[in-house]
Amino acid sequence: MTVVYIDSVFVLNALVDYLLVYAAAQLAGARLQRLRFLLAALLGGTYAVAVFLPELGWLSTPPVKAAAGVLMALAAYGGEPRFLRLTLLLFLVSCGFAGCVLALGLAAGRGIPVENGVFYTNVDAKILLISAASAYLVLTVVFRASARRSGARGYLIPVTVAFCGCRAALTALCDTGNTLRDPATGRPVLVASAEKLKTLWPPELGSLLTPSALRAPSETMERLASSGLDAARFRLLPYSAVGVESGLMLAVRLDWASVNGKRRERLLLALSPTPVGDGCDALWGELEE
Repeated sequence: MTVVYIDSVFVLNALVDYLLVYAAAQLAGARLQRLRFLLAALLGGTYAVAVFLPELGWLSTPPVKAAAGVLMALAAYGGEPRFLRLTLLLFLVSCGFAGCVLALGLAAGRGIPVENGVFYTNVDAKILLISAASAYLVLTVVFRASARRSGARGYLIPVTVAFCGCRAALTALCDTGNTLRDPATGRPVLVASAEKLKTLWPPELGSLLTPSALRAPSETMERLASSGLDAARFRLLPYSAVGVESGLMLAVRLDWASVNGKRRERLLLALSPTPVGDGCDALWGELEE
């Protein structure tokens, strides 16, 4: 007879589930919505406890397990434009994690206490942490190498931009076809859809930096100069694109930006009046390691 402790089962599985949904989102370049990930983890922990309750053993059957995984994905990624991809990636990360736990447990000469596919008490915390790190590292290398070899121009990464105390979270495509550079520093310029930057602007700037206003960047620059605001942070940036005549884009010097977890001070952000791509909010001209 297997003896389990409900509190240990809940905490252990919720912790593992949080790590799994976070890793899948990180690999896919989705927004890291930690409160939603916490909700998914709590659902996963609750499911793990329910499996051990009397007369609920049927919850461990494969169809119910799959449904529980989809429910966790809905809690973590519902509303994301790449929901199906994220869900499949979550299942793949889970399989990779389970494999790493099993392999390391066998290598260490210890059994892994699993009942009905659920971890319970006496799991070696070191094995779990090393397994999680190993699975994340392997999957990161495999997915990014695949993205480069596939001929795709890049992959999605999380970006946070900050301006005058305001922030906006974006999903950027690492696009090596984007060769736009900052004339002052030579660094890549982040190009973002103005529609996704509403939370970045203080109230007095929001009405001046609408997508419609940015279609006429020179006039918008004049309005900024005459508004008494900090217009020195803005500049007109020349650009050219395939099939499109050369033109100007309004750009702003950020306080800082976090690009795939790497902080970049005073990055130049170009404001696009139109969407920059399908499934992304911004374009970044380097492949991030």
